Amino acid sequence: MNLPRNPALVFVGGGHAHIHSLICARDFRKAGARVFLIGPDRYHYYSGMGPGMLSRIYEPGEVRFDVLRLIESREGTFIRGKVVSVDPGNRVLYLDSGVPVPYDLVSFNVGSYIPADLIPGSRDGAYPVKPIEKLEELRKEILEKISKESPRILVIGAGPAGVEISGNICRLVQENGGRADIFLAGPGDRILPDFPEKASRLASRSLAFRGIRIVNHFRVESMENGVARAASGAKMSYDIAVLTMGIKPRPVFRESSLAQAPDGSLLVGDDLQSVSHPGVFGGGDCISIQGKTLPRVGVHAVREGPVLHDNLLAVIEHRRPGIFHPQKNYLLILNLGDGTGLFVRSPLIFRSALAFLLKDRIDRRFMKTYQVSGETGDEIH
Repeated sequence: MNLPRNPALVFVGGGHAHIHSLICARDFRKAGARVFLIGPDRYHYYSGMGPGMLSRIYEPGEVRFDVLRLIESREGTFIRGKVVSVDPGNRVLYLDSGVPVPYDLVSFNVGSYIPADLIPGSRDGAYPVKPIEKLEELRKEILEKISKESPRILVIGAGPAGVEISGNICRLVQENGGRADIFLAGPGDRILPDFPEKASRLASRSLAFRGIRIVNHFRVESMENGVARAASGAKMSYDIAVLTMGIKPRPVFRESSLAQAPDGSLLVGDDLQSVSHPGVFGGGDCISIQGKTLPRVGVHAVREGPVLHDNLLAVIEHRRPGIFHPQKNYLLILNLGDGTGLFVRSPLIFRSALAFLLKDRIDRRFMKTYQVSGETGDEIH
């Protein structure tokens, strides 16, 4: 593709797939590009440590990147705002403020979200786990409730997020001297339905040992006045509800001419570039790779990072972009909130304190690699 002499390279979102490019932004500057980052806030939170932030295994300052400081320290420009639409024909992004931002090259890493209308009544009656900052609101609500009573806390969704959140809610309650009835509800016949049965069994034992009640075959269809109703007709009352399921790519591309997957994500090739519009790249939860079905887990976004960096640079330098090869047998370790981790990398599956220590080491090393030197503080903005 033809680029001007000093092309405008715009990163939309400072997430896992972009953080490598942001810390290496001087590479783009040396190649002659002007570098911009658009984000809703100066901080981006690492979702892999979110449940631990909820229970205060980690302070907020330990699980976030100061992307504003990061990009500006590398001679780039930070633009505060949210991209709500894109006009790829004219190469223009539109912010929620209505301001247009032109680009020559663009890469999207806008993540995913839980729609407010996912379950009727959930908009005002539940805390979604995304964005991660919502976990701080949930934490405050739990601490307020347990200071006065023993609340019923309902976690909806029995996948990895639901397991980690329910386990860390339990830790939060216990370490603050409170009591609560915690329920983990899912539509299937076991938790972690997409994991091997052994992983489900080990996680269930950890949760049940601490008094967390697992409610299977409970597909929530509506929520109103502190009551969740299932498709089966069953009901469950709650004081606090948490949504951990129904995650979808953000609707940035919906009204554009960009090729999209059925779920509205940006459809890209193996080079992470749009299959319909050269110069449009993406990574993480907001993309789908043509011909592949990948679970939306952080490990893929992190591994896409160096490929995105190299491919964007290749376009600027008029080289052929490289190929992203997803890892087939990747490692997952869930933070169960009791000091143990659930280690899953087929065929090896086990639960132990050592597994959590390994996850902690991996996560801290990742954060240390990309946090700006001297970054301090734990206030969430």
